[in-house]
Amino acid sequence: MRHIEIQAFRSGLVVVTLEFASKRHKAFQIFFGRDRSLFVSFPYFKNRAGLLAAATIPGNGQTTSQVNLEIGGKVSSHLVKYSHHPDGRAHFSQHGKVRTEIKRQSVALDHQWGHIFTIMIQGLDGFDLADAVKDKGASPRRTALNFQLADTAAAQTIKFVGRWFDISALSFGGEEQPVVGPTLTSKDPTGRVQTGFLLASPHVNAHHVLFLTCETMQRVTPESELLLFYGGFAPRAVMNDRVRDAGFLAFMYRAANPEELRSRIGTIDL
Repeated sequence: MRHIEIQAFRSGLVVVTLEFASKRHKAFQIFFGRDRSLFVSFPYFKNRAGLLAAATIPGNGQTTSQVNLEIGGKVSSHLVKYSHHPDGRAHFSQHGKVRTEIKRQSVALDHQWGHIFTIMIQGLDGFDLADAVKDKGASPRRTALNFQLADTAAAQTIKFVGRWFDISALSFGGEEQPVVGPTLTSKDPTGRVQTGFLLASPHVNAHHVLFLTCETMQRVTPESELLLFYGGFAPRAVMNDRVRDAGFLAFMYRAANPEELRSRIGTIDL
């Protein structure tokens, strides 16, 4: 069997940016712990009132379900960080600003395969502009990965999907090539072609890659500015079972009527 070298961006910090209409905005950060944890941070959104929840998709036999984040949810006035640890513990936190109460047991990273999180944003003006010097290029300390958007992106939702794979178990069909990555073109289960970036921990014990893709879709809400995250899923067998409740973590910034929500369901702010 021919050996294939898999290359990935390996940096202490990865800043994901979006380029549209001659402007480049910072969307979020990805970094890795020495213990092989995965972290996704969101310091660039200007609207800081959010609704966060350990949510449940009801096992009602339906193919789609409405999920109310107020159930199992709390309000925060701070942007949080998502953590997914090797043993599957997943939570939202922000040191010194929020209590780590929105959490659940997800899939251990050694057993995770495929979809691990989704991020949706609307309204690029709600995100900080990238620095032309600092937010450019790749190095072991800091890498900026840029997605270029079509002219129609301003009126749409921008969707990022992160997929987690064990490097040793990856296979590549078609014509064999000695090196794959760090930019990769793939097909999803529906046959749609997507191009994205392979990311990996810079630490020596890294055995996995994160494949990050970006696409545009119809707006999910009429809100002019939105930051939505969901991850920390139950095992795939549970998520795909229509008659079993399935848990996950989610947040939505900006939250509507945050003060009223705070008085009704509480807050995780310190």
